[in-house]
Amino acid sequence: MDLLRLPAATLWVEWNDAVYKQVIRETHLANEIDAAAAGRRVGVLLRSAADGLGAIGRTFWVDEADNDSSAVTLSPLETHIDLRGEFAGAVSISDLWSGGFGRVTDRSDAAMASLLDHVRFRFDDTWAAYYRAAASTPESKRRVVHGSLAAIARDAPFLLAFVLLLTAKDATRSIPVSRAAINRKRVAHGRAPLLDHVEVHASLDALDHAEPNGLDMVGRQSPRLHHVRGHLVRRDQRVFWRVPHLRGSACRGMIRSRTVCLSFARRQDTDARW
Repeated sequence: MDLLRLPAATLWVEWNDAVYKQVIRETHLANEIDAAAAGRRVGVLLRSAADGLGAIGRTFWVDEADNDSSAVTLSPLETHIDLRGEFAGAVSISDLWSGGFGRVTDRSDAAMASLLDHVRFRFDDTWAAYYRAAASTPESKRRVVHGSLAAIARDAPFLLAFVLLLTAKDATRSIPVSRAAINRKRVAHGRAPLLDHVEVHASLDALDHAEPNGLDMVGRQSPRLHHVRGHLVRRDQRVFWRVPHLRGSACRGMIRSRTVCLSFARRQDTDARW
């Protein structure tokens, strides 16, 4: 956590929600696939403190990303991030209507709970005033709070992981994208111009060649040639991504896999015996 810094005073992060929800499902963080995520794009606008240790985020989404006329929805909640970990304890649901902060945790995952300790949620003043008038019963207020939190609570850990990759050396590669050519046509047809931006591609699946000699960094004899998975490495106050690579000397043999897979053929009995 001490290496995390928000990389810019203003940062817009956008993603395909269908892919995001599919990954959540595949990692068993959700039991069902969100069918409504198909075609939806989500973006978070982060405004950071000068030291990069705090930020306020607003979440937007559009359900039909390919349609310029699609309505954009703004979450009623602000996401507050404090990487110093100086947030006070959570407040009650009733306090949220008067500007208090709400907290989300995950009792089944200590690592996720640790990340969420650095995040709080607060209703935008305008939305809080609207819900105070519209949600007249304790049950309706509870549904508003839980529904609003459920829509965006998982985004904060995702954004923190993304920021760590952005600041880790060799973990990503950036490609500037200019929309100048297509914007001339769009403007000529009365359509809104698209924004120039930077595409960030993960380098996590890149593969290095084997080490050129049979000695490792300290001079002892190299092990057999084997595959090393990609991993984050910390050295002092820097973190970088070590891409998957082959290590060792093929002259000493080769370890093709460290994974042992067992399979069992089902026995076909012709007679049932008790």
